[in-house]
Amino acid sequence: MCEVSQIEDRVSYVEDAEHYTQVFKLMAEVKHSLKIATANLKNFSVAVESDGTTETLRLCDFFLSLVERGVHIQVVCMKPFGFYLYAKENCPQLLEHPLFELRCNEHNHMKVFICDDECAYVGSANITDAAIGKRISGNRNHEAGLLLWGADLIQSPLQHFEKVWNDPGILKSSWKRFATKAMSSQYNGKLLLLSDLYTEY
Repeated sequence: MCEVSQIEDRVSYVEDAEHYTQVFKLMAEVKHSLKIATANLKNFSVAVESDGTTETLRLCDFFLSLVERGVHIQVVCMKPFGFYLYAKENCPQLLEHPLFELRCNEHNHMKVFICDDECAYVGSANITDAAIGKRISGNRNHEAGLLLWGADLIQSPLQHFEKVWNDPGILKSSWKRFATKAMSSQYNGKLLLLSDLYTEY
């Protein structure tokens, strides 16, 4: 586990659209590492501010911009295949980048995001536009969580992430095997349709 820097312990409650204005903003400003545990992962569009300008990017392109500046991204997800297929067709350089890692854990339902091993979000939001709060009021989920800063407060989320990331029952496959499973006509006994995988909700 990475060492946690010494930051003053504090807690902030986050609700609804604040997931986009606060949590995603922290994710966009990471310098070294981003750890994400989520049940669902969608390739929604995000607005990223840089040098006084705002650029709209798909999530896979946003992740690519982070790894290209040296950020190590680890994502463990229960439903990664829609994200993977979109990235495979539209952003293959992300999947090939050594600093981007994705693991599938079909039993993971927790939502924990850890930025630079200094700040952790623990709450209900998946990485989707409806959950992270990007959609307008009335067309997004009600979500709640806590932002935690400081070594003592984020130690448990860090340990839990590492436990899930290194779960011996996890699907630890190469991208080649991952793609084969994602592109198969059947997944868990259910017909896998590309139209379903590209649906954003």
